[in-house]
Amino acid sequence: MYADVVFPLKLPPLTYRIPTGALSEYNGNLNGRIVKAPLRGRSTYGLVTSIMDKPEIGGGKNIKEIQGIHRHFASESTISFLKWLSDYYLSPMGVALKPYFFEEAISVSVHQKSGGEVKAEGTPAIQKPDVERNIEERRTLAPDIDLPSITQSLTAVCQGIKDKDYRSFLLQVPSIPLEHLFLNEVFNEAGSGIHGAIILVPEIGQIERLLSPLQGIFGERLCILHSRLTKREKIEAIQRVISGRSDVILGTRSAVLAPLKNISFIAVLSEHSPSYKGEEGLRYHGRDIAVMRGFIEGAGVLLSSICPSIESVYNSKIGKYTFLDARSWVVSHGTYQPKKKIKIINMRKSALKRRVISEEVFKEAKRLHLKKETLLFLVGRKGYSLIRCEDCNHILKCSGCHLPLVFYKSRDMLRCHYCGHEERVPESCIECKGFNTKPSGAGTERMKEELEGLLKTGPIIVEKGKGLLTEPRDRDSNLLSDFTPFVIGTSYVTRKLRDKMFDSAAILNIDALLSRPDFRAYERTFQEVMQVSQSVRTDGSTFLQTWHPENIVLRFIKSYDFDGFYKYELSQRDSLGYPPLSRIISFNILTNRETSKIMLDTQNIADGVRAHNNKNSGHHRHMGIDLLGPIEIPSPAKSYRHCIQILMKSRAKKAVHLAAKILLSRLGKLKGVRINTDVDPLKI
Repeated sequence: MYADVVFPLKLPPLTYRIPTGALSEYNGNLNGRIVKAPLRGRSTYGLVTSIMDKPEIGGGKNIKEIQGIHRHFASESTISFLKWLSDYYLSPMGVALKPYFFEEAISVSVHQKSGGEVKAEGTPAIQKPDVERNIEERRTLAPDIDLPSITQSLTAVCQGIKDKDYRSFLLQVPSIPLEHLFLNEVFNEAGSGIHGAIILVPEIGQIERLLSPLQGIFGERLCILHSRLTKREKIEAIQRVISGRSDVILGTRSAVLAPLKNISFIAVLSEHSPSYKGEEGLRYHGRDIAVMRGFIEGAGVLLSSICPSIESVYNSKIGKYTFLDARSWVVSHGTYQPKKKIKIINMRKSALKRRVISEEVFKEAKRLHLKKETLLFLVGRKGYSLIRCEDCNHILKCSGCHLPLVFYKSRDMLRCHYCGHEERVPESCIECKGFNTKPSGAGTERMKEELEGLLKTGPIIVEKGKGLLTEPRDRDSNLLSDFTPFVIGTSYVTRKLRDKMFDSAAILNIDALLSRPDFRAYERTFQEVMQVSQSVRTDGSTFLQTWHPENIVLRFIKSYDFDGFYKYELSQRDSLGYPPLSRIISFNILTNRETSKIMLDTQNIADGVRAHNNKNSGHHRHMGIDLLGPIEIPSPAKSYRHCIQILMKSRAKKAVHLAAKILLSRLGKLKGVRINTDVDPLKI
């Protein structure tokens, strides 16, 4: 007998001979067991994914040792899920296994070697809810909500859990506290129907907000998983999951791959967040694989957001998801959940002379300062500005990355935020040799300078590095104390200070957000504004400064017209053939070699795939595949100097997947390169 074994390496499954007597010892079933097998001259741990009478290829090696962690580290559904991950994301199965906490599971196996297997303890008893604690948590999450008003949506989700059958729901809520409250109510209502659950949040900082109410319901059954855990903490968490002591997992993107058995429910909060998309290794999207895992495991899936992604809205329109509209939930006194004011500022009429701040925002800042209230300023970048030549419009860029250099006035230096390169500001324009170079745009430093000049006040909090630091004039004050009227930063600030409420907020670079070279620019801008509005008190305002107030998206944002925006955006995507109505796959060919020969070889490969596709698609336009490139782009990997990119796009999603496999197999023959494949990329 032979077994296919997959290792957590960039390899497909390898075939090995099963030692005599091993099958009878383990009752004829090795599938899903961790084994130790010879690989590249040493013994390595891998996972058995299938057993056969005769090997398809190879199969001459004996497994040195079989060492089980428990009867099955991976169930049949887990193995099916791993195979789907490998196939869908065009990666070897070993790459799909690596983020599945496999190395932590091996460590558990080694630690338990002397004592035998880690026995699964079964599903823990349902923790009796701490009623008083839960009531208090509900008041904290949403003090005015009328719970009976959410009964219909709650019943639908809980029924799906009770039926133990796959069903996906998309819940749109008016606020993040209500999103958390609904999840809390699902667990309180579902009770004994929950026998395994995964709750995903986009960022580690959001775990704390959910931790207390979930501990009140599940107690020791709750387990935390995220990237900042130490190696020992991860091993301990996985041991709890494998043993069955913890069957409810709260964590970030990677938690969806936890080795949890018998899953009945998966929740993805703020499902629109780009943080769910991996940018290294297996470039999976946490939301998408949560849905597929729910389908394979027969579990209910809840996706929730204040501003759902276009992909999820489209899936609800075609019947793949059940849409639950919670935007009109009423509060206890019978009025609708209030919508915070969003004001569009026309900079053509309101811009102060040579300033990046408008007259309206200046007046609001002055008013709040007198009342000792707070205002959040959001700008597009750190530093002072970019440097632009007013004669030829050339913007200084990094010689290595070809990305704009950011001017730091406090240090009189230019810095590349991608590679870290720094240089002095040149005396003349490197393009036209003119001497008319000036700051262009505004960063956090310039915004601080303008506020100090206009208001003659402080302290001002400015984003620096990965945190927020008080300016030197007020070193002794606490961060965001009652005497800190202004906070200046990038969108990072809204994530860092998620629990901080401001009296008003001003987004000074809305035009830059809308004009990003990305087909998702409008969608992301809408979502970012909605996220910022969550940090503003109910009676406060969010100001959007723009030189183009006629932009239709700004009208949708101002009126909270989600339905109008989704209809408009889907029509635009449809006319241009962009997701979710099509699929995009990107191929980045990374190298440190001279690119002329590689570019020529890549072009020939792309032309061959085009010819193959045209031959097979014939006159069926719906089967057509657009192959864009190859072109050279700034390298996204710091260890490689050059990057050549090919994009593949088509409405025929199955056909483009097959074509991608052909292209990938041919690109794999190139020497001196590394191929990174990204299915459904968020960044192009």
